[in-house]
Amino acid sequence: MAFVQRRKGPDVVGSFGLLQPLADGLKLIIKEPISPSSANFSLFRMAPVATFMLSLVARAVVPFDYGMVLSDPNIGLLYLFAISSLGVYGIITAGWSSN
Repeated sequence: MAFVQRRKGPDVVGSFGLLQPLADGLKLIIKEPISPSSANFSLFRMAPVATFMLSLVARAVVPFDYGMVLSDPNIGLLYLFAISSLGVYGIITAGWSSN
């Protein structure tokens, strides 16, 4: 599929494709930014960053291996639900700032 699209596939970028998400993120950042002319620029740019950071923070309670977890599983489930519900505010803020 990568050959048809003239791009490097996941098996080429890093060992076992582990660097593919970083390559995709870098490509997304380097692309030409599109923002509405009447947007609050700083708020419009920070909203996706906030959503991304909340998605990374939510992974803190996911166990790595048997016995290797950063928190109590019962509290971790509550934490996961709370952080996942906060991720919506980044999307709402991006839409609101584009007025």
